[in-house]
Amino acid sequence: MEYIFTLLNFINIYIDQNYFFSLLLYFSFLLLFFSFSLPGGTVIILASGFFFDFAIGFIINISTITIGSMIFIFFSQTIMKKLFKKSFDKYSSKFSSIIKNSSYEYLILFRLIIGPPLLAQNLCLSFIDISKTKIFLSTMIGFTPLMFLFSYTGSYLANLTDLKNVSISNIFSEEFLFIIILLIIIIIIRIRMKKINNK
Repeated sequence: MEYIFTLLNFINIYIDQNYFFSLLLYFSFLLLFFSFSLPGGTVIILASGFFFDFAIGFIINISTITIGSMIFIFFSQTIMKKLFKKSFDKYSSKFSSIIKNSSYEYLILFRLIIGPPLLAQNLCLSFIDISKTKIFLSTMIGFTPLMFLFSYTGSYLANLTDLKNVSISNIFSEEFLFIIILLIIIIIIRIRMKKINNK
């Protein structure tokens, strides 16, 4: 365990001595990481706040996960359209028709839900035929609460003494979960109201 703390301390010293290079390198790494929607994103996101503090960590996290997801969705759609055109068109039109009246709300809600891995989320969104602008904005808005939380937690854990005593309750506090649930309820109510008004 002491080896891990020594390594983290070494990385912190390197970043202090080569700040802008480290920032660019880490940003590029995260962009590549999220472009492939690889597993283990939580650790990487926490590390942004840990090594670059809350504000910079948040900017790195929200921008790379949004742009990376867009890159993944774009290439997924391109590949699926070429290899499985009939199946893709069939399911794409079905999914798109379901959410067409409340697309922003559905997409933000989808990103807000804690649980589905990024790969599964981005694959599902690859089947939806809506504007890239909507996907981009809803991804950024939907991921903001989580990126805010993880960036703040990573920054908080930059004190190595706190890191030794960290538990899941430090990350998912009752207040944060309450805010997420409240946001989800508000969006669901908005979707229901739109459906009622469209009848």
